[in-house]
Amino acid sequence: MTEWSTYGLSDFLMFSGRTWYRLLELHNRAWWPLQPFLMAAGIGLLWSLRSDLRCMLRLGLVLLGALQLFVAWAFHWERYADINWGARYFALAFAAQGLLLLALGLLRRDLLLAHGSAAARAGAGMLFTAVLLFPILVLAWQRPLTQSEWFGLHPDPTMLAALGLLLCLRSDRSPRHTPMLRWLPLVLPMAWCAVSGATLWSLGAPGWFVMPAAGIAALVLRHRGIGT
Repeated sequence: MTEWSTYGLSDFLMFSGRTWYRLLELHNRAWWPLQPFLMAAGIGLLWSLRSDLRCMLRLGLVLLGALQLFVAWAFHWERYADINWGARYFALAFAAQGLLLLALGLLRRDLLLAHGSAAARAGAGMLFTAVLLFPILVLAWQRPLTQSEWFGLHPDPTMLAALGLLLCLRSDRSPRHTPMLRWLPLVLPMAWCAVSGATLWSLGAPGWFVMPAAGIAALVLRHRGIGT
């Protein structure tokens, strides 16, 4: 038992930071020129937050659900699994989240945007960060733009966008009739925030704190019942 205490998280990773950044770069090259179209879709999603049309909200949930499924397959299953044995499980988690978002978008007709609430403002900020800031964060970390992470293509910005949109949701039903809406859709995004932060921290990545900070903010807002 004493031997286990000598191990750190980095000892369980079978790749280095350099390998991770190279993986991001290869993924970008493989799917170019999809990135501009994904950013355009993300900007459309941001625009939908200014609309009170339920159809736009539901379309946004369907879009995010489809992109979660795409990331599950294209990134985790097809690429990340080559260097990380846990990526197959990450793919299943992203696929499950994608199906949940699709179900919310296609089946829940009672969902509205919680305009003006603290959770909605935080969610809009997360969505803005995921779509517009994530691709250029590499400049702050002194990495080339070829290693940028894009909404709809890489796991962190895609899951952050999902977390942000979910925080913006409320139901026009009585709160006591929708307890699962408050927590169930957030479980996997918050879990991924922890996994991503731990992985990047162990690799010595300077931006490791971004996803954990978003997860903690979502947990606090939901625990305090803000923006239900």
